Amino acid sequence: MIFGSNGNTRMKALAGALVLGMAAVASAAQAGTNLVGGGATLPALGYTGADVSHRLLSPVEGSLLAAYSAQTGNPQTYYCQTGSGAGKNILAGGTIGGVSYNVQNACPDSPTPTGFGANDTGVGRPDLTQPNFAGADSPLSATDYNNYRTNRPTSYPVEFPAVAGAVAIAFNKSGVSSLALNDTQVCQIFSGKITDWNQISSASGPIKVVYRSDGSGTSFGFSNHLSAVCGGTASQHFVTDQAFTNVVAKFFTSGLPSTWSGQSGNPAVANAVAATDGTIAYVEAANTLPPGVGAATVNGKDPFNDFGASPLSISSTSINYNSVINGADATTGRPVIAAISGAPSTQCIALVDPSAYANPSSGYPIVAVSYLLANSAHNGSDTTAVKNLMWAPYNSAITSQVSTIGQFTGLSFLSTSLTQTQVQGCVGT
Repeated sequence: MIFGSNGNTRMKALAGALVLGMAAVASAAQAGTNLVGGGATLPALGYTGADVSHRLLSPVEGSLLAAYSAQTGNPQTYYCQTGSGAGKNILAGGTIGGVSYNVQNACPDSPTPTGFGANDTGVGRPDLTQPNFAGADSPLSATDYNNYRTNRPTSYPVEFPAVAGAVAIAFNKSGVSSLALNDTQVCQIFSGKITDWNQISSASGPIKVVYRSDGSGTSFGFSNHLSAVCGGTASQHFVTDQAFTNVVAKFFTSGLPSTWSGQSGNPAVANAVAATDGTIAYVEAANTLPPGVGAATVNGKDPFNDFGASPLSISSTSINYNSVINGADATTGRPVIAAISGAPSTQCIALVDPSAYANPSSGYPIVAVSYLLANSAHNGSDTTAVKNLMWAPYNSAITSQVSTIGQFTGLSFLSTSLTQTQVQGCVGT
């Protein structure tokens, strides 16, 4: 599967930024050593502003990482889109599930990378033994944390929420120029109860669902909403998980319908919808507008117009420190938060309670929170640069220069009680 093939189109609000193409930000940045990271595809357009139909991205003007690099002393960054699951595995390194993850492994468009391409052309970091940072829309799970500690026993993962993204319902159906859905219809489409377009529109024909086949924070955010609003029974309900097959497993005990298909990464899902009439998918909002793809309203709210105008507020009581996701409740499918056994004494692993954004009281209702992750130790000469990067989503000198996150983009900055001293103090040499 080729990750992108149709030149994914940016929304009108950001068209000016993308006209710049792949113009390097190195001229604006001071001399330094490039930082290498990657992971989640949901925030990739906001982080880099680049052509997200490719995996390896060099940030362009107007994006968060470009604005970061433009600050005196900060280096250029590279971001490899692997999906949240692979991103956390690459941060942990080593062999996980029979697959070897290493920051030095290449970042090709296909298949899904098992590294961030530190030694790929132009990146120039053959010295790295672990990534400088990672992005994930699904917070650390107990398994993720244990993988990290097994492979990096002299360090701890650092995790802080960075941005939020609207998870849109993308569609492509001839004769259907707009689509208005409510939560009940969304629940029924993805549980297989609504199967024909005539049940939700004036058109007809089978609904072909496209889903994420990789470990995905977009799947986590989408399923977090489904498990909160769809109800069900103890034996049949949605499960909050980063693997979509687990999300819907209780509805399809004999396997998914033959008309459903999986794709790796948000851009690939959007491209598959664009290429196939009659398709519906959940996808990060910024990836819903390649030619031929629309975004449905949900409960009368639009993922662009009704999201991101102001930072998404996360209360201090909604942040759990030194906690991870430890599966889902067997009866309801809601995510279970558990304290980390043997956690560090510092508050450097910050988990936003998924219930805090599962069904917002106002605005667009399907939301994912994306995290930046780093290493507590062994950052070496990159320590200051990584400290600055972890604080970048809250640094007004940087965020004021960003046009790829905010209203009309499908992405939002966050408002939290986190402090610069707290965040930067978690990144050590």
